[in-house]
This record gives sequence, structure tokens and C-alpha cells, in this order.
Amino acid sequence: MLKRILAVSLALNFSPAAQAASPITLLSEQCIDYQVSLSQAQESPTQLDASVRLERELIGLFNLKDSVRFYRHYPLNAEDKEALLQCQLHLADEFDRLAHEPWLQTQSQNWSQSDAPGLRQFGQLLTQQIAEQIDQQQKAKIHTAQASVAHGLKQKDLSLSIGQSQCRLTDEETQHADRPEQAFDNSIASYLIHQKDESCKRQVWQAYQVRAKQKNQAAISLIMATKQTIALEHGADDYASWALSHQRLANPAQVKHFLDSQTQLAPAPWTLGSKLAVLSKVEVTPRSGEQLLDDIQAELSPFGLEFETVNTNMLRLWHKGRLLGDVFLDRPPKPQLTGSQRANPPLGKQKHPPTEKAQTPTIKTPTFKEPKAQLSPLRQTVVGQQFGQLTLTLPDQLNDYRSQEQLIAAVAEMMSRLLTGGRYYLNNTLGDGQAIASLWLNQYLSQQLLPELPSNSREAELKAFSKQLKVFRSKLALSAYQTSDNRLYRNLSQEFGASFGAPWPGADDALYSFTGVVTQGPLYYLTLWHQRLAEQILSDAQLEATSVFELLLINEQQQPLDEQLTAIFGSAQSVATILERSQHDQPKPVL
Repeated sequence: MLKRILAVSLALNFSPAAQAASPITLLSEQCIDYQVSLSQAQESPTQLDASVRLERELIGLFNLKDSVRFYRHYPLNAEDKEALLQCQLHLADEFDRLAHEPWLQTQSQNWSQSDAPGLRQFGQLLTQQIAEQIDQQQKAKIHTAQASVAHGLKQKDLSLSIGQSQCRLTDEETQHADRPEQAFDNSIASYLIHQKDESCKRQVWQAYQVRAKQKNQAAISLIMATKQTIALEHGADDYASWALSHQRLANPAQVKHFLDSQTQLAPAPWTLGSKLAVLSKVEVTPRSGEQLLDDIQAELSPFGLEFETVNTNMLRLWHKGRLLGDVFLDRPPKPQLTGSQRANPPLGKQKHPPTEKAQTPTIKTPTFKEPKAQLSPLRQTVVGQQFGQLTLTLPDQLNDYRSQEQLIAAVAEMMSRLLTGGRYYLNNTLGDGQAIASLWLNQYLSQQLLPELPSNSREAELKAFSKQLKVFRSKLALSAYQTSDNRLYRNLSQEFGASFGAPWPGADDALYSFTGVVTQGPLYYLTLWHQRLAEQILSDAQLEATSVFELLLINEQQQPLDEQLTAIFGSAQSVATILERSQHDQPKPVL
């Protein structure tokens, strides 16, 4: 944690004296006093100059928001959590104040009609952000209810009460033959692994999904009612229609078409563990985090990227002579073995020679879970304003497919955040562009550095299940925010069966099993949409990889997504065309 604090202190340009205080305290002080001024932008002689001056003001607010988000990734005490919450609330109020400024409302609409692509996109995104502001009372209701739902769903370690005697496990069933010390602990995962009766597995899994229904039903109903009111205030029939109106898939019917095209059969959730257990893992060459990072750098070199090592914990990234930003490497500490666990005990503590019976004693290796690779963004690259800054968690050892895949995904996201060539923060962070660029680069690097997945592998089966769970939940979230008259999915039990091979009579209650339904709502499908577009680009692009890279990740000309896709595929790509591709061009697993 000290290393992380130092990295953030450097990133925020704190003085040596200020570094002695808690970074969160300093951040909170900066945050509470921060106020955006429109005076210089209002005095600008041209629209372009006004937008540049406004960006200089807004970027401070956005940087503070990103810093709050950065710290929330780490364990914090109650005082620091409260400080970050107050900061977050102040920043939200400050942007809300700006959104009600008549000059900004008028100017953002003017910018959205500009002939300059970058300024036009900035105006469109700012206009959308202003339109999506809700009043303080509605905001308070939603945020309070969301926190309540998240808290209710965190209670995953509660014991299960198995009512039916035939579904209870005996002591013998709850122990592995080779690992008798791992007894059943009444958790859902352990139960599904040890239970042999599929009917019992199914009943218990389904009961577990609605464990928080009674506690969260009122909060979720409040969120849905409040958002329906917001939609009606904006002239929409329901919240799903209003939330989707600014997306490329601009209405519920198009989202349904897409989700239906992605529906395929996967293992039922209650059978997943037993099916994975009999499948073989994909073999990969074990690599250290450093080795895989070096391999990724080699694959990125043809794109003009250069990694400069500043020191063991910091990299500086360049693209064809342009500085992109800094990456702080978070290297988790290695586990320390005690004297009794070392192969060679320290001098002075040797034991007497072992007896004949114990010539080859078994040394019990302590269990240690290697932390996964992940990216923690701190400052977004904005050309002409600031360089990017991020923290990359770099595990010591990457011995399996999943851990190597995680590092590749983290680096791909890192590159998409650092490379983007926009001159406005909103252009570089909102919309479909950055997500698609990151996923395309992730898939490209995985194709170069990882083996293809056989269809009968553990990893392929797990990916298929994860995707279908996302598909079903996307259908559920879409349906939840439609009125009963407009609802497109009228039988969610049938939709569950289409993905997992067996209907679930209580599928509507799956609403209470994941936080995405109250945080992302009808937009929960977006990651599936971005993933599918990235797959299509990788497989069907008419351009060389270097050209796709320049177009997606840098996009110096600030082309909108429509123009990017037209250049990539060699023809205009309407929503209907893309949906048709999604339906008939599903990626096939390797046999």
C-alpha cells in the first residue's frame, strides 16, 4: 500500500512536505474546495477557443473523480471511505451546477453541430451528459438504494439451510478422499461440488439466487420507479427506451435482436463445477509477469510503441516519439516462508538426523493465492492537456491460461487509455470507441501469445457459460426497465432454458442476484456488444493490423464509429448490417 500511495503522490504532483500526510486527506481537501469557472470560456472569441478553455477547467474535476475511483479499489478505513464519499458527492453537485448553466447548455448544442469532428463529438457527449442529470432528490434515492442492494448481495458467506433431508450431505460426502481436511463449509460452491443429486443441486442453486430478494426487493423497486419517473419526464415510454436512445443500438428491439443472436447453449450453473472437473485445462508455458510483459512489448513494437524503463517500478510509454504517459508497476510481495517451511533451515536450528521411518519427510507447502493482473487508471491521456498515469498490478508468476489472459487484457486496456488521440476528456472516455479498441487489441495479443482454445477444454466451457450468464442477465435487465405493455421478453424462464438447457420457473427473481441490474440497468448488454464488434473487426477487417491499430486506438482524426467501421470493413456498416453479422458470423471454437 505504501508503494501505491507513493505512486499516487507522485502522480498528483504533491510536494515532499505534503507527501507526509495521507494522500486521501490531501485529495479530499483538494476536492471539497474545487470549483469550475466558466468565465474564461465565456470570454473566448471562437467556439474552438471556448471549448479548449472549458476543457482546462473540466479536466481538474475529471481528474479528481478518477482519483476517487482509483482509491476505492483498495481496502480503506471508515474515515477514508467517508472522505472519498464526500468528495464524490461534491464533484457530482459541481457538475450538476454546471449542467444548469444556460451558457453551457447553449454552447454544447452549438458545438454538437460543428464541422470539426472532435469538437462535434465533444458537444454531443456534453449535451448528453447535461440531459442525463437528475435532480438531487432522485439522485439521493437511487444512490442510497444502490448501496443497500450492493450490501445485501455481499452476504455470500452465509450458511445455507438445506431443508429437505434427501438434499443434505453426509459427513462422508463432504470430504475429498485425497484431502480430508477440506470439509463442507455450507457454502454454495462447496455444496454444488459435493452433492451428487442433480435435482438437489438445481433446487439449492435456485434458492441461493433469490437469497437477497426479501431484503433488496424494496430498494430495487424504488430504483425502478424513480428511473421510470425520469424517463416519463424526458418524454419516453419507459426507462429502457430512454437509456438506449443515445446508444448505437438505439431501442429495446435492436438490443433484443442482438441478444437473441448471441444466445447459445451452455452448461447449467448447478452442473458447471462437475463438468469443469472432468475437462482438461489448456496447457501454457509458465511465465513470470516480467516475461509476459516483455513478450507483449515485443508484439506491440511493430505498432511503433516503445516501453522505457524508468526504474524497477515504473515504465514510460512512447508512440513514435510521442510521450503517452507513465505506468506504475505494483508488484505484490512474495510469501515469506517460516523456518520450518524452508528446504534449508537456518544455522543453529538444525534438527537431529531423522529416524529411518522418517527419511523423506513431506514438507507442507503453504497455500498462497497469486494476485491477478489488473489495471487501476489514475489519469486519462488528453492530447494537449495531460499525459496518462496508471497502476498495473504485475503478478510474480503466471502459470495458467487465465492468469496470462488477465495480464494481456490489462495491458490492452492500458494501451487504449494511453494512446487515444482526442483533445477532450469526454471524447476519450465515453462512447463505444475505447472499449472496442481495448477488446480488439486484447484479442489480437491473445491470438499472438496464447494457444487457441479447444472446444472441450475447461477454459472454453467456462467462457461459454460466462457469456450466456451475461446474455441472460442482459435480457433480464432490459425487461425490468420496460413497462408491462412494452416488455419484449415475456417468458424469462424460457430464455434461461435457451441459454442453459433447462427452464427456471422463478427466473424473474434472478433480478435480485446481481448488482448490474441497478447500476447499469438496460445498458448491461454493452460489454457483449463491444466484445462482438471487436471479434468481427479481428476476423473480417479489410485493413492490415497496423492500420486498424491506428484507426481504433489513436484515431487522431476523431472519426466517429460509423466511419471507422466503414474503413475497416470496406463498406458502410448500418446497425442492421452489424446485427446480421452477429447472427450469422458466430466465432467457432477450435476442435
